[in-house]
Amino acid sequence: MTLGRYILLLGSDATSQSGACIDHIAERTGLYLVTKGDGFAILGTAHDMVLPLPGSGGALIGTLFARHGPSRRILPQDDKWLEELAGADRLDLLSRRFWGGYIAVLVEGGHISVARDPGGAMPCYCLKTDLGWVLTSDAGLLVRAGLLKPAIAWETIPRYLVAKDLPCTSTAIEGLEELLPGTLRRFLPDMREPETFWSPRDHMAPPDIWDEELQAERLRRTVDHCVASWASTSDRALATLSGGLDSSIVVAALATSRRDFHCATMVTANANGDERDYARAMSEAVDARLHEPFYDHHDIDLSCSVARHFPKPIGQIHEVAYHAAMVRLASEIGADSVFTGNGGDNVFYNSSSVRPFFDCVRAKGPGLEALRTLRDIGQITETSVWTAARAAVSAIGAMRRPYRWTLNLSMLSPAIAAQMIQHPPTHAWLDMQRVDRPGKAGQVAFLLRVQNHLEGYLRVYGLPMVNPLMSQPVVEMALAIPTWKMVEGGRDRAVARRAYANALPLLVRERRRKGSPSGFAMELLERNGPEIRARLLDGELVRRQLVDAAAIDLALTRGPTMGLSYVRLLTLLDMEAWIAGWRGIEG
Repeated sequence: MTLGRYILLLGSDATSQSGACIDHIAERTGLYLVTKGDGFAILGTAHDMVLPLPGSGGALIGTLFARHGPSRRILPQDDKWLEELAGADRLDLLSRRFWGGYIAVLVEGGHISVARDPGGAMPCYCLKTDLGWVLTSDAGLLVRAGLLKPAIAWETIPRYLVAKDLPCTSTAIEGLEELLPGTLRRFLPDMREPETFWSPRDHMAPPDIWDEELQAERLRRTVDHCVASWASTSDRALATLSGGLDSSIVVAALATSRRDFHCATMVTANANGDERDYARAMSEAVDARLHEPFYDHHDIDLSCSVARHFPKPIGQIHEVAYHAAMVRLASEIGADSVFTGNGGDNVFYNSSSVRPFFDCVRAKGPGLEALRTLRDIGQITETSVWTAARAAVSAIGAMRRPYRWTLNLSMLSPAIAAQMIQHPPTHAWLDMQRVDRPGKAGQVAFLLRVQNHLEGYLRVYGLPMVNPLMSQPVVEMALAIPTWKMVEGGRDRAVARRAYANALPLLVRERRRKGSPSGFAMELLERNGPEIRARLLDGELVRRQLVDAAAIDLALTRGPTMGLSYVRLLTLLDMEAWIAGWRGIEG
């Protein structure tokens, strides 16, 4: 698998008059001209990453699969499949009959529209230049091409401080916008806001008759198809395997695909982050080789953000060690991609809230099934049914209101905290949710939480990261599963567990708690105390009065007793490194 990078030029100045411009961009970025059309030109890393659409309908950048076809990517010579896109509404055909990681360039009545696939696997950043609009997979390409002189958009930083996982069209770089998954932008003379062409709300209708075994079987077939489809693009994959449910499902599906892959589990010196027993059981079950690298403090450079290639500060500094180890291992074994279980908790709604109870009452009434759901929630949270019932009563008021994104106000300056409370960030998917289905609103919020992280932290190393559980067919099927069925039997992600019950070893299938690299992260803070204190208290966030220096000082002084404050400190450290990195190349 080759990492797909592209620059898309829109407008006559960028495409018809300027062969020299295209040559200049190609020379500075290492990309080459793949195709030109009516009003657009695409530079990329490989010819087969662009599919011409029938007629004069534009092109598709990235990877496309048929929803009900073979488990392999569609290639430019696959005329049979591409002819299906010859209809009047290409975008509708794309979203109903196909899926993948793509950017669709659609020529309509002399104007161009660009759409990003609902799964969000292919990034898309947009910049208005003197030549016209330029879209790209990587903001760094625009810098190298001389099209973007980056400057930090400081007014957006508070949003990332309080809701870094909530997607937004505005990035933290001046003038650079992001086309979000499932949205379309029409590049007309009178530019409008992006439009939503795919919404989770359109896929929430449950089956007319619920059959547990049938739905579990359908879910497994869907996941297997999506994993095998992505695996067809790779000669050898490296699958991250914690031994948790989501990564184990991906590994089980990879085994079914009969493609070459190895597994890797990251290990911490702290027992809480040592999941080798689970990972070994799963890798032995599928007869796959398991690698067990340790987190290494030598991989940490506090001046290097894990999100340094993103035009948005969304990382935590300790994650650098994880990705450095994966890149080393991939190089050693000759892997050309990394497969993860990322998004499994989100799509299968791994929630311990009482929201599924309210969905059940709405659909089934306050009867026996609702009582069973309360019992299930109690088992998941390891409390009694009465405790779950009291929590449900306390939540009635909140369940009657639209979903509100939880803001992280920790260590903010009072002025910024007040500003963000008064004008909280939101998202179209949340705005359009029905208040009578709070569980589904929660599931949609979970889906949003993973979107900022789908394009992968490995792009900076030239290594594709694949998150097959966030594939469009899997997401759509999970959205149709009633939320109270997700907790049935007192087990989170119950339908997914049932779907893969006979493919997972008992140790993994019955696992209730997950490990964490928190021990390594806290060691990082303890080992680098003086440098961390200087970076945070003398950093830009304090200087610009975005965060509260006294609150940071207090958390650092408490050391090992700081509780969950360490998570916030890791985020602030990465944000300071991100700021320094981008300011170093500001024009």
